[in-house]
Amino acid sequence: MKKYNKSLLFSIFAISGILFFSSCSSDSSERDAAEATSALIEGNEKIVAFGHISAMNILNNADYKSIPKVNTILGSVLGNWKRGLEIDKPIYYALEAPFGHDGTPETVYALINIKDQDSLASIISEMGYALDKDGDISYHQEDDVTFGIRNKVLMIISKPGDYDGKAKIKEAFALTDGDLSEDKAEEIIEQKGDIVSGIDVARLLNTSNTELEKLPAEKKEHLDELVEDAYIKTVANFTNGMATVESENLFSDDLKDELFFKDKNGATLVNKLGGGDPWMGIAMNLDLRKGESFLNDYLPTAQQRLTQDFPGEVKFALLALGQNPLSKLFSGQAGAILKGDPKSAMGMELEYNSFLGLGPKGDILQKMMDDQFAVFGEKKGDTYIMGDLRVKSSKKGIFATSGKETAGKLNLPPYAKNFGEDSFSLFIAFEKMDVKSLELEDGAKVIEILQYVTINVNRDGSKMVIAAKNKKINILKQVTDFYANQIMDKIDSMGV
Repeated sequence: MKKYNKSLLFSIFAISGILFFSSCSSDSSERDAAEATSALIEGNEKIVAFGHISAMNILNNADYKSIPKVNTILGSVLGNWKRGLEIDKPIYYALEAPFGHDGTPETVYALINIKDQDSLASIISEMGYALDKDGDISYHQEDDVTFGIRNKVLMIISKPGDYDGKAKIKEAFALTDGDLSEDKAEEIIEQKGDIVSGIDVARLLNTSNTELEKLPAEKKEHLDELVEDAYIKTVANFTNGMATVESENLFSDDLKDELFFKDKNGATLVNKLGGGDPWMGIAMNLDLRKGESFLNDYLPTAQQRLTQDFPGEVKFALLALGQNPLSKLFSGQAGAILKGDPKSAMGMELEYNSFLGLGPKGDILQKMMDDQFAVFGEKKGDTYIMGDLRVKSSKKGIFATSGKETAGKLNLPPYAKNFGEDSFSLFIAFEKMDVKSLELEDGAKVIEILQYVTINVNRDGSKMVIAAKNKKINILKQVTDFYANQIMDKIDSMGV
């Protein structure tokens, strides 16, 4: 009996061990683009942004086949590539830091699933490219772009300047054999959406901000703890009549608590913006003290850049106020709404209500305002009047209105009913605008088909909604049709 139990116990451990090690060291030759990207991210600590794009889904939503000539050209190309690549699946990407002043990453990686290696090699050969061979990798470098084929993955690398494409592609493919990403990074890679992106906050800070190395050890350690495993996940989707871009702050509460977010403000700001029927609004509710403290502690030069364009008088006032001067001058609450005739707002007249909240030392700004407005305007009580512009100052803040005064509350559109409650919010009601009369550039005239745009930002993330007037057709197709008709109208007007 004892012998039997020992044999059984040994067998269980042996089987468990085999399953454990086989799961930890899965055959990398069977990995698809998603798994290869996951391993590349895990192995390369300079990769700060990554995600995937469902290119064919976007093209199909745009209904590219209905566009004259485009379908003939693009359809042929896609049909050709479809023989060798799984183009119906997402294209994965990863961006390597540091980023240049123009936002260009050090290296861009793109990974695509291969359907048939021989067909893919044939397509590449037909394009005039000769593939070199190194072990199980077939590759070719053309200027700053290198592409390589191995197993089930086509990898494309774009890197500015001179570099060894062979070495770079070998290094990248070797990393795809390593451990897969876990937790939040894995969640982002597996996220469904037309466009999905993720940013590793810790890596972004450590690779793009050299001033962090100058921080005292205690502060650097605390910042590292705050941003550890912090990611921003963004998902864009294009549906019937609407495009949405939603970001989620995958942060710890400790990090969120140290940032400038100040949500759930109710109607406190909106009530200070007067009345009327607005077609555009912007509102901010920020905890400036927290924001300044964070910058002072971890990114001191960022605060200098923030105030470098302020007028000289304001800069002097900030210096005199000592630490955290912005939160002493301003309350962090500000907003403005545009109303009246939108066409006039683009021309000579502008009707608006605005409010700028003042902090405990806001009287400094009030004094500056008195000095400036006393020269140009007439003062009645606590209000300066300069034509249609009226500016009123109090301890709570500075109120400014232009155009026709409107009593009562704001008549907000239903899609902007929560305007002013989050840390940042914005809406533009295109439906209330006579867009055709604005004489916009051709590229901007697409707003003719839009109903509204809203943006809301809070401690948990952000959401942007772009809504078309037509809710029955995918918004990408509507945009595509708009520009296609615009081009055809030009061709017809030229008599071609």
